[in-house]
Amino acid sequence: MASAPNSLTRNERISLAHAFAEAGEKQATLCQGWNTKDLLVHLIVRERRPDAAAGIVLPFLKPWREKVERELASGTYEELIETFKSGPGSFSPFAIPGVDNVANLIEFVIHHEDVRRAQPNWQPRTETAELQLEIKRRLPRFSMLALRRSPVGVVMLDGTGQQIWLKRGNTTVELHGEPIEVLLYLSGRQQHAQVSLHGSPAAIATFERVKFGF
Repeated sequence: MASAPNSLTRNERISLAHAFAEAGEKQATLCQGWNTKDLLVHLIVRERRPDAAAGIVLPFLKPWREKVERELASGTYEELIETFKSGPGSFSPFAIPGVDNVANLIEFVIHHEDVRRAQPNWQPRTETAELQLEIKRRLPRFSMLALRRSPVGVVMLDGTGQQIWLKRGNTTVELHGEPIEVLLYLSGRQQHAQVSLHGSPAAIATFERVKFGF
């Protein structure tokens, strides 16, 4: 029986917590300038302290966000992992039924790989069939923002050969790879995603100049 998206999100939260524990404190991540503890603090602030999380996009709140982050970072790494694993907390907007699933699954998958792929000798995860299917289902909506600057159309072909249009265009580039790999590519982690590009040299060159991510 396939897992419900809510279960996939809970499972990904637990798996990410385990990845933090396995990597260890202050180890590298794919998030430039952030080690594992920095990323862990970010995730906790994002869903437990909306007053501080707003400082990510509102410059005048940046000092407050940094203060909250420093206070959180004064706790032990193990305590922070347990806080993250326990979920958003009763008074967080992320605790509203359905919000955790909608807002966190893609976030957790990306940051899970940020932790895993920054470590030596990483390998792609196995037994992710249900997660891959759910990410594939969400990729078109995610791509509306991630590919907004792309002047060319983009279509994904996964291991089954199924085509999923991510952006329509007169000229098209194909991204060959599993859904999680394409997600990482479109979130600005091209050097760490197992994706191959196919199309005309001119279309590929144009596409490779696009600034992805947010």
